[in-house]
Amino acid sequence: MFGQVKRLAKFLSGPDTRFIIPVYQRNYDWKLDNCKQLFDDLVKLSGSGRETHFLGSIVEAGNCHGQELIIIDGQQRITTITLLLLAIMNLLNEGKVTSGFRRLSDKIKNSI
Repeated sequence: MFGQVKRLAKFLSGPDTRFIIPVYQRNYDWKLDNCKQLFDDLVKLSGSGRETHFLGSIVEAGNCHGQELIIIDGQQRITTITLLLLAIMNLLNEGKVTSGFRRLSDKIKNSI
């Protein structure tokens, strides 16, 4: 088995990457408490001044066809983070939140 560290943004690799969840994996079933803990960790990280944080392992079976990745473990986190990014993008586009980063909404759209 081979492991390597990747930044989440790099792992998501843009809109052309398709994540395949095998049928033997459980359905998405994170509850509010799971999502809140991940969100709270991300909020703490944003105020810590650190550039990286271990969010847990994501195991993939490799690139099966071009831009397709078979996810063996970590699909709950990937799904939740993707949903969070989409929510942030929508809130930015609706003007309900603002960001100090230029064109953050476009960056999110082009990365997931």
